[in-house]
Amino acid sequence: MSARDKDMTGSQTKPILKAIIVGSINRDIVATVTHHPRPGETVLGSRAAFFPGGKGANQAVAIARLGGQASMIGRVGADAFGVEMRAFLTQEGVETSGIATTADAATGIALITVDAASENCITVIPGANHLWPAGLPHLAAGAGDIVICQLEVPLAIVMSTFTQARAAGARTLLNPAPFQPLPVELLAATDILILNEQELASLAGLPEPIDPDDIARLTGLATGISTRGPSLVVVTLGAAGAHLQARDQAPVRIPGLRVIAHDTTGAGDCFIGAFAAELLRGQSAEQAATFAAAAAALSVTR
Repeated sequence: MSARDKDMTGSQTKPILKAIIVGSINRDIVATVTHHPRPGETVLGSRAAFFPGGKGANQAVAIARLGGQASMIGRVGADAFGVEMRAFLTQEGVETSGIATTADAATGIALITVDAASENCITVIPGANHLWPAGLPHLAAGAGDIVICQLEVPLAIVMSTFTQARAAGARTLLNPAPFQPLPVELLAATDILILNEQELASLAGLPEPIDPDDIARLTGLATGISTRGPSLVVVTLGAAGAHLQARDQAPVRIPGLRVIAHDTTGAGDCFIGAFAAELLRGQSAEQAATFAAAAAALSVTR
């Protein structure tokens, strides 16, 4: 089938838009504990489990599960975890031809502890995610597609990806996590910035997270960021919902949903995947964020 479908009469319809995710692919090792260990402390866990992970892979799967077309570009090691992750993504309906295997590093690993309050602490060992050859696989992005990056791969790869995406007329979506200082050029090449309140504070140079109820401060900080490149800034606020700030427009608050949380791991990635999937379907940013907040809330219940 071509990139442009035809209806039953043979006339052309809108092109099929896709998401291209350039990012991390990890194997998650999750330990359930009563409380997170303090320095020098040993705690006993109640169980351990292995899950597919990596912010890039998480977001790709979320898009595919919600009916969007997702293509993953990333790196895995020549090990069992790499084989398992490629097979898992294929099974989930993610296009995986852009995933390369390297013998020079192991597949990335995330060590996650989840406490009795369902809060998590995460240590990421990037492995193959940080070993990229010069240049990138061809993005094959088109006008209106969404190209998504996070910061679990080298900044140079993210910058190169967004440069290619912009040249193709695609929309760029950046999730600056785990946070690190962002080059001016990267913000300028970002159309949509999605970050949480801690990352917003870090980007603004503040020592503490922003109060989710301080709408005036959220608006001021997000507005300041939008002048540096992104036309839309989305601040995810956990149970408090989300804050949307489009350039030169009034802020929009998306309310959170009350749920019983069992594990908050990956909730932010679920939000981003759901948000992108709705944009690909032609929904507005507000509609997409409302849907994404509900999807993220559902994701923490199991």
